Amino acid sequence: CACFGILSVSAQTHSFQVWTSIGTSVDLSKKLSLEFEAESRFQQTGALLKQASAELGLDYNITKHFFVGASYKFADKYRKNGYFPVHTFAAIAGYKKKFGNLRIGYQNKMNLEKNTYIKKAEDVRPSFVDKNKIKLVYTGIDRLRPSVFVETYHLVGNESRYAIETIKYGINCGVEFRKQIGVNVGYMFRQEIVDRQNISIVTIALSKEL
Repeated sequence: CACFGILSVSAQTHSFQVWTSIGTSVDLSKKLSLEFEAESRFQQTGALLKQASAELGLDYNITKHFFVGASYKFADKYRKNGYFPVHTFAAIAGYKKKFGNLRIGYQNKMNLEKNTYIKKAEDVRPSFVDKNKIKLVYTGIDRLRPSVFVETYHLVGNESRYAIETIKYGINCGVEFRKQIGVNVGYMFRQEIVDRQNISIVTIALSKEL
């Protein structure tokens, strides 16, 4: 059972990273919006750039609560012998609803990833990763948006295998300095089930709606 792997912590390593990002979004119509995000991930004390990426996506609101979308992400990932590009195409579906001062959201993101770093024969083929995220946001404090989330990554194999590869737990606090401009600072604990590695991540994000 995959859930037993989540509880196992023996012989795991723990590292530290800092992720910074800048994002923006623009409404193309009442239901359609365009989003862009650039992100940098630094290993340990920030001396090593682990990954740099840029992602462009479209979201379409089917109803007030249900939405779908699609995105493309280009990332340069650091390996032992240099940086190698990764191309990711994603199909997105989600649900969002507000209960008083509490906003809840769920998102499913099916990723098709093509890695140019070839270490073994199966790396030549593209991989499928299904991401599921649940997020709670409290909106009862003026200009502050504290939130928590849980996200799981599931490997989708050629034999219809569906296993948890990664699970992330996060807590964030967003601050709205001006209307449509915000900064989000948070902490995320990422557990790599397959690689048996735990990562503590500090996240800093700047966003603006156009």
